Amino acid sequence: MIRLALQDIDKKYGNHTIFSFEKWDLDHGVYWLKGGNGTGKTTLFKMIAGQIPFEGMLTLNDISLKNQPVNYRSMISYAEAEPQYPSFITGNELLNYHIDVRNAGKEASVLLVEALGMSRFMDQKVGSYSSGMLKKLSLICAFVGDIQLYILDEPLITIDKDAAEVLYQLIKTYHEKGCSFLLSSHQELEMNHLPIKQVFKIVDRQLQPC
Repeated sequence: MIRLALQDIDKKYGNHTIFSFEKWDLDHGVYWLKGGNGTGKTTLFKMIAGQIPFEGMLTLNDISLKNQPVNYRSMISYAEAEPQYPSFITGNELLNYHIDVRNAGKEASVLLVEALGMSRFMDQKVGSYSSGMLKKLSLICAFVGDIQLYILDEPLITIDKDAAEVLYQLIKTYHEKGCSFLLSSHQELEMNHLPIKQVFKIVDRQLQPC
């Protein structure tokens, strides 16, 4: 179970304020952040994942990103909307890197590779991958290890219907194990397929429930 807490948040790019709010707290659940491109979804997710700087306090299970960055980041997995990897590495090399870094077993990853139809491509260099294959690889790597909070930015873009069904089931299974999810999508999610706890949107630099 998790408790994510953001307090006194201020994020700017130059003179342009992206976020300015006092508080946003989440507990265990699957949350959907709606909104079109350019509304700040990716910026928020990168802030929570500890990838870009901002002003304010951010804690996960009372562990501070700024004071305990390694411990904080070890609890989070972030899958980008449009993943980019070095073209000269193979899918298996990237996956094995994540397995080693997170000190994880391979069994779950092997099953996910098969479920997403990626088995025959994992020894190929990612420079030969289509956008859909890159997306599937990023999701496979995201689900490596013992993670508390999964942040999936636009997880449905470029993947086919069968892969989307695998992802829906994966989210439900991990949620039942006690994991939490932040999902963003400008597409409509299948609400009957996911245990969505709450939906948010970004309005006037703040997060508001829909």
